[in-house]
Amino acid sequence: MLGAVCMQAQNLTVKGVVSDDMDVLPGVTIVIAGTDKGTVTDIDGKYSIDVPKGSKLIFSYVGYRSQTVTANQSRLDIRLSVDAIQLEEAVVVGYAKQKKATLTGAVSSVSSETLTKRNVASLSTALQGAMPGVTIQQTSGQPGADGSTIRVRGIGSINSNQDPLVLVDGIETDINQVDPNTVESISVLKDAASASIYGSRASNGVILITTKRGKEGKVTTTYSGYVTIQRPTNMPEPVAAWEYLQAELNSWDNAGMTVTETQRAQQLKLIEEQRTLRPDNWNRYDTNWKEETISDYSLMHNHNVTVSGGSENLSFFGSGSYMYQDGLIPNDNYDRTNLRLNADAKILPWAKLGLETNLRQSNLSNPGMGSPKSIINQALYMLPTISAAKELDGNWGYGKNGLNPTAMANDSGEKRTTSTEALVNGTLTLTPIKGLDIIGQYSRRQVTNRGRSLITPYTTSLKGQVLGNYPAQDGLTESWNQTIRNYYRAQASYERTIKEHYAKLLVGFQAEDSEYTSFSGGKKGFDLGQNYLDNGDGSTATSSGGANSWAMMSWYARLNYNYKQRYLLEINGRYDGSSRFTPDNRWGFFPSVSAGWVISQENFMEKANDIVDILKLRVSYGLLGNQNIGNYPYASTINPGYGYYLGDNKELTPGVAQIALSNADITWEKSKQFDLGMDLSMWNGLLTVTADYYIKNVYDMLMKFPVPYYAGMKPAYSNAGDMSNKGWEISIGHRNKINDFTYGVTFTLNDNRNKITDLNGLNSQDKTLVEGYPNQGIWGYLTDGYYKDWDDVANSPKLSNAARPGFVKYKKVYKGEDTDPMLIDSRDMVYLGDPFPHFEYGLTLNAGWKNFDLTVFFQGVGQRSAYMSGIGLKPFANGANLFRHQLDSWTPENQNAEYPILVPEANSSDNYVKSDKWVRDASYCRLKNLVIGYTLPSAVASKLKIASLRLYVSGQNLFTISDFYSGYDPEASYSGTQGGEFYPIMQTFTFGLDLKF
Repeated sequence: MLGAVCMQAQNLTVKGVVSDDMDVLPGVTIVIAGTDKGTVTDIDGKYSIDVPKGSKLIFSYVGYRSQTVTANQSRLDIRLSVDAIQLEEAVVVGYAKQKKATLTGAVSSVSSETLTKRNVASLSTALQGAMPGVTIQQTSGQPGADGSTIRVRGIGSINSNQDPLVLVDGIETDINQVDPNTVESISVLKDAASASIYGSRASNGVILITTKRGKEGKVTTTYSGYVTIQRPTNMPEPVAAWEYLQAELNSWDNAGMTVTETQRAQQLKLIEEQRTLRPDNWNRYDTNWKEETISDYSLMHNHNVTVSGGSENLSFFGSGSYMYQDGLIPNDNYDRTNLRLNADAKILPWAKLGLETNLRQSNLSNPGMGSPKSIINQALYMLPTISAAKELDGNWGYGKNGLNPTAMANDSGEKRTTSTEALVNGTLTLTPIKGLDIIGQYSRRQVTNRGRSLITPYTTSLKGQVLGNYPAQDGLTESWNQTIRNYYRAQASYERTIKEHYAKLLVGFQAEDSEYTSFSGGKKGFDLGQNYLDNGDGSTATSSGGANSWAMMSWYARLNYNYKQRYLLEINGRYDGSSRFTPDNRWGFFPSVSAGWVISQENFMEKANDIVDILKLRVSYGLLGNQNIGNYPYASTINPGYGYYLGDNKELTPGVAQIALSNADITWEKSKQFDLGMDLSMWNGLLTVTADYYIKNVYDMLMKFPVPYYAGMKPAYSNAGDMSNKGWEISIGHRNKINDFTYGVTFTLNDNRNKITDLNGLNSQDKTLVEGYPNQGIWGYLTDGYYKDWDDVANSPKLSNAARPGFVKYKKVYKGEDTDPMLIDSRDMVYLGDPFPHFEYGLTLNAGWKNFDLTVFFQGVGQRSAYMSGIGLKPFANGANLFRHQLDSWTPENQNAEYPILVPEANSSDNYVKSDKWVRDASYCRLKNLVIGYTLPSAVASKLKIASLRLYVSGQNLFTISDFYSGYDPEASYSGTQGGEFYPIMQTFTFGLDLKF
């Protein structure tokens, strides 16, 4: 009996609460050192355990540093400190937040600090290289259109929308209209496990943007502003007049054209005069259209003010920003104003109300004629010899049949588009009991666009003779369209911890509807500058309009379970119904399952705890859908604008027509996705590694089967194609602090391989869609240098009889008996490359010393093929000038030239067909971003009555290493009606400050 009393006196019941800096921690494991006895905290972070007095208690929780405490009192409240890798960080996932430590899906995130250091006009561009598996290409530098294309883990469709779903606080939004200063964090859901709760809208990945909220505390005000100098990263250089005339004469001789002595003498005289005499814009023109039209640099500035604060029951965050961006030509600019207010109120102890309002207005201005991209390219290829940009009599130069890019930029009218967005989003959260959250949400988003396109003719002259106006008549078009989208959500979630088991169940219902309305009208022939649609020539009046709508209804659920924070399980499902399909095919179910194993929590890893902070394996599999296929593609639609000859007199009578077949059986495009991943942290976060391998198989893709011409209609869509994406991605991080010096290094690398696996035998004629090869793969001929002489021409295969010495020499690939061994035809075309980027990488270096900070970001692509056509490739294309690099052309003395022999365009077509000669390596390494900042010492800031002040300078796209075409950017897009058209990507230099009160 005495022994029992003594033993009872030595035992102690210890109670307490375990928390971190933000909240209580449920599921914390508490073990008596040296034993397997222990307990876990409940949902309120509370625990109770009987222990021998003086024993050691070990408190451990994934993402936190373990803490060992001596049990010498009955009350022990423990505060765990976060691990250096911050695995406790709450990552935004579908309809909720989740600790990084318990994630079983492939989710990448980026903080607001990373975004605001990259001072760019579009948020999508700021994300480039920040997250593995997310391909971001900026293809243009045009104001208002310099956003990047985003692809998550490859290409998700052939004919449907390939963009990821972008949600801002749960509401679908254009990512490039979001003010980066209002963003708290961005998460990208890359695999089926993380994205399937969004069902049919998530097959291309999901980008979740969370905006900033107010916090309890005093009101703080911030101002952030910068001014940016922009200049093109790269542009080709046109040749001077005498060089063009010499190349023209050489091309005539090279083509064997008859040039009389008189013609030759005249041409040589012009060449000599252009070389030795200055242009007088009367007898001689040497117009540098590039310099006359395109500026060397332009300016951009951005200003943002935020006010935030709150009390225990009410908090708010307000933001206002204005951004203005000028372009490289006159009348080419864009401005945007954003206003946002986020407010949160605790209206009852168990009820919270959240409200978000967002107002945006943007204005895009362009010249009345052409587009900024087309005007820039006309300025690059316009012949220097045809006229001046502006003649001596003050009129605009006649240019090419009246087409004058300098006049078009300065004096052809204006296209102006004003876009206004209004968003209201309200959320009510009820917590009637611990662990139970009930959410109701409603939002309304309205986007209105109004356009006004006014074309005003300009007067042209040539050598003192007025040649008239271009174009001959003025014109005005006004347009208006509006989209209204309503969003409804009801959701409930319940979580509970029972001993070492944690579970959370989330269920919800979502509905949304969208209505679109549009109208446009136009006239020509206005008098006295009265450019309004109620004036003008009524016989030229045009009008059009339309409306459409769609709706969705969805049920979704997610179950999270873990045991000892060691074994993790997540099950998701969504049941979607879309009006875009017939009632029989309207509904689809999209499930996923994922699991995780935190190996570092196992007993056999105990000896490695000083080295390994966390080691977790993840695996997931799921099904996703795609309903972004347009409205009512299953229905037969009737289009106006068609006429019929009726009656005895065969009069043309206006009517309508069905122009395309329909297919009532089409349904969702779908994808099956598998992911295997690993998360590793070592030495207290000194080294972190995240790696994933994935397979994404897309099937039931919408394809169009050919129909006979006599059907009289276009083909209908059918679910007929399959495609696969396989890839891997890795992110490696290291950070440390040595006295006053802090530094961090992050390296990301990923690759995706796309392949079309089934087209039902319907390879496209241009071979951009071929079974067994990537989508939009490049096909062409193999080449073998140039024909050296006429004997080489006679004894080698050729495309046509136009071949001559100095022409591109092609290889015969097809060896069938039914082919002429001396003739190259389409059967000799082979696969030449994939235009999709491979081995994308990003390297970020961060450093800080006392009040100085430095960020260096390199971004690049290890493998990519690109093909250019038109003026970007072909000398004299469409009557164009040459670029300086094209002067390196074949001659008998220069047989290793970059370009084939110069001949007139009409004689050169054989040289510029698609071939490996013109498929270039578009890989590159670029210093994407460099930031140097200085923060005022706090003592000095205090004397100035401010909280903080940071000054910085930064640069974007500072230099590029690449073997791409001279004068061109390997990242930009080269297309357009002329072929090779582009708006250059900008190199920027920024000066800014961040001020906080």
